[in-house]
This record gives sequence, C-alpha cells and structure tokens, in this order.
Amino acid sequence: MYQPISRGKNLLFGILLLNVFFITASCSYYYAESSHQASQVRVMEITPDSTANALILPYKSSLDGEMNAIVAEIGNEMRKSKPESALGNFICDVIVKQGELVTGNNIDFGVYNYGGIRQDVIAEGPITKGKIFELLPFENFGAIVTLDGPSTLLLIQKIIDEEGWPVSGELQIVVKNNLPEKILINGAPFDISKSYVVVMNDYMAGGGDNSAFLTGQKVDVLGVTIRAMMLNYLSAETAAGRKIYSKTEGRIVYAD
Repeated sequence: MYQPISRGKNLLFGILLLNVFFITASCSYYYAESSHQASQVRVMEITPDSTANALILPYKSSLDGEMNAIVAEIGNEMRKSKPESALGNFICDVIVKQGELVTGNNIDFGVYNYGGIRQDVIAEGPITKGKIFELLPFENFGAIVTLDGPSTLLLIQKIIDEEGWPVSGELQIVVKNNLPEKILINGAPFDISKSYVVVMNDYMAGGGDNSAFLTGQKVDVLGVTIRAMMLNYLSAETAAGRKIYSKTEGRIVYAD
C-alpha cells in the first residue's frame, strides 16, 4: 500500500539534495595532457574499394582523355632560368598577344613572376593540355595594369632585384651595378613622364610576390585565366598549322 512521506522527511530529503547540488557545482574538472607519444604506422597494402572505383571511373576516364589531349607541337625545347629564358619569354609574349586580343587595345609589355611558372622545362614535340596545367597550375587571371612612370621604374627595378623576371619582347633592360642603365619599351627610351600599360597576372597586380608598389594603380582584371589565355593561343596556332618556338634574345642583359 502507498505510504506518503512525512513533512519532516520531505524537508530532510530536500536539504540532502541541495547539499549534493552545491558540492557538485563547486567542483571544477579539467584535463591536462601529461604525456604525448607519436608513432608512425606504415600501411603496406590497401584493398581498393570496388564500389568507389566504379563510381569514379567514368569521371576519371573523361578527365584523363581531356588532359592527355595534344594541344600543340613545340618546335624547340624551352627551359626556365634567369635572367632570361625561352620558356619565360614564351609565356610573356603569349599574355601580351592574348591580352591585346581580349581588350582590343595595345599593351606596352608583359611581365610574369618567376615563381608562377611551375615547370622547369617544356620538351620539344607534342604538348598535352595536362602539361599546360602543370606549367600554370594557379587560377590566376590576366590583369591589365596602367602604371605611371615612377611605378613602371619600380617594376623594372623589381625585375632587376629578382635577377630577372620573365618579360615580353617589347621590353629591353640593360643592367649595371644592379640598376637600369638602359630601358627600351617598344624600341623607345623609357620616359618617366609617361604611363605604360602592362599585362601580368592578378596575383602580382594585387601586390603579391612583394609587389606592393603595384597596389593602388589602375587594374583591369580580365575574365580569363592565364592558363586559358595560353590554351587559347596554342589552339589558334595549332589550327593554323604552326609549331611553337621561343628563344632568348637579350631582353635582360647584365653589363657588369
């Protein structure tokens, strides 16, 4: 039979519950790492997941087919080096041509940061789309930067300080004592009172690779990546039946 708890017992039970609550609430707990041990686990064999493979295979096959497609025929080996190289010249010449094609305006010269070129050599012979992705893997867009004379001179000094960044054929620099002794742009002497239109990637235009002096200048970012500019150029040259050639030609010369 149900027996009600007396009022006195109710009070005593309530006091006990409150005591337990306050004792628990007044205690704090934390954990501190007393020791640490790391070990290397060598995985000798992983069994492929047939279900995952079956799911991926159609996409992989399609991507492999696209990346293995030949996009051009390279007529001579191109290497990357400083102060000037056939590979750097090629890339800068392409972005000038494509920049002018996209904008419909003349560009004074092109420049590219050395670290943005991610392959040291392009071999003579057929080149695939995948190789172009390896050469220019970043999603950098083309950028047209209008520089005043002093900023153009800072850019040229930056090229010199880097022991030669790739430049297009419109620019020639003779260096002496780590300073520009002679600067020709489209065959004319550099004029500090003029503005110059320069094509580069948007990473550089935004001050990347220690190019903060470029920020604050007039910048028009093109709606096409540097890699797409390259692929478009190669596609057009291939359609015209032309091989791709490049060489060094004294664009940056150290006189001392």
